[in-house]
Amino acid sequence: MDTTTRGKFIVIEGTDGSGKGTQFKLLKKRLEADGYDVEVFDFPQYDQPSSHFVKEYLNGNYGTVDEVGPYTASLFFALDRYEAGKKIQDALDAGKIVLSNRFTGSNMAHQGTKFNHVEERRGYFIWLANL
Repeated sequence: MDTTTRGKFIVIEGTDGSGKGTQFKLLKKRLEADGYDVEVFDFPQYDQPSSHFVKEYLNGNYGTVDEVGPYTASLFFALDRYEAGKKIQDALDAGKIVLSNRFTGSNMAHQGTKFNHVEERRGYFIWLANL
């Protein structure tokens, strides 16, 4: 691949069991067969220290989902994504295709359901997109 070309960032979003993992693997295999240099990221990054707060949250160690709230929960996931930011940027700068198994969209989908009013949800989406 021509490394003078900026890479591409492709995110595959979906719920558990939706076939996302299968499609992700097929896309990676195809891109590599076509000669692209592919770097893969999975979120949350359960094997990284940056996922500590995500794991604690998902295990209920900070209280119920309602007690934690969507803004705080989103910060846990954002910290995990932030940790990978430099690696993602370096891969893109090197002209690689970056495939991400989930990213901000999953956060929006999961936490966005916690809002009863459209305007509150919209405000949350704007906040998260700018985080």
